[in-house]
Amino acid sequence: MLETGTVFQDRYKILAPLGQGGFGATFLAQDLESNDKVVMKVPHITQLGDPAVYERFRREVAIGKLLNHSDVPVAVAISEDNPPYLVLKYAEGESLAKVLEEKGRLSAEEVTKMVANLLDALHYCHERGVYHRDIKPENLVLGPDGHLKILDFGIALMEGSPRVTWRGFSGLMGTPEYMAPEQIKGERGCAKSDIYAVGCLIYHLLSGSPPFTGDNPLTIMYQHMTKDPVPLTSLKGLHPGIRAVVSRALRRRKEERYESAEQMANDLRVPDNADLGWLDKPDPPLAAVLPTAKNNLLIYGGAVVAAVVIVLLLMLLRK
Repeated sequence: MLETGTVFQDRYKILAPLGQGGFGATFLAQDLESNDKVVMKVPHITQLGDPAVYERFRREVAIGKLLNHSDVPVAVAISEDNPPYLVLKYAEGESLAKVLEEKGRLSAEEVTKMVANLLDALHYCHERGVYHRDIKPENLVLGPDGHLKILDFGIALMEGSPRVTWRGFSGLMGTPEYMAPEQIKGERGCAKSDIYAVGCLIYHLLSGSPPFTGDNPLTIMYQHMTKDPVPLTSLKGLHPGIRAVVSRALRRRKEERYESAEQMANDLRVPDNADLGWLDKPDPPLAAVLPTAKNNLLIYGGAVVAAVVIVLLLMLLRK
């Protein structure tokens, strides 16, 4: 674990820890050569013997080399040697999650502009075979230019990359409130999974809450598969074209969603062109696949039960 004030590789001075996960740690650092702030990602050395962890790190390194977009923090230094690390350009701005916490919700004008720009950046990624798979407010920074910067490609997928089995929650990756039905079913995710997540994001930004909420991940994921979100009709003055964009992005069957993030961005910018037919089109539950979905949900349920048992045992031992 690097400590604040440590100079890593004789170049990067650690300013503060940004996050700690099962796979590695992230730090805010200062590049002593350029004097710029950067973000350092260092995998846990003890985890690198796990092929899945190493593949995840290699995938993130490959993505860092591939992407170069103003709304995607680019890699400025990469090392796969010992110790391995990834250095990314620091994204100036405020976490979108914090913006939402302070404001509650945003105006339709703010939302359509910032999300259309976000979709442009995602389209850039998708064209290069990179799918984020975890778009949510916590992974977005609202920059000084008004654009949303995409952070944390830690569980992103590169087209053609091998499938690996992660420790923990099996192959189920993502955040329940923004997870597309196909991800809940255990599929790897794709461009249309990101489009679904952006539909959830627009809904959250406009209404102040994600389309589906609940007390636990199982409840939320089950709703994605079977329930319809409360219509946005209660938002006075909201253009029906914007509601149609959200409705199409949130279709349970990925084949019915937008063909591309670019197409969705175009409709957001000119909602008069959006197909209003999506507002009244039924979206049947995915009953045929619920057994598979339930199997995946049991992974979460089993983890929760195991955690409760461990806590109870510790309490008894302390007595």
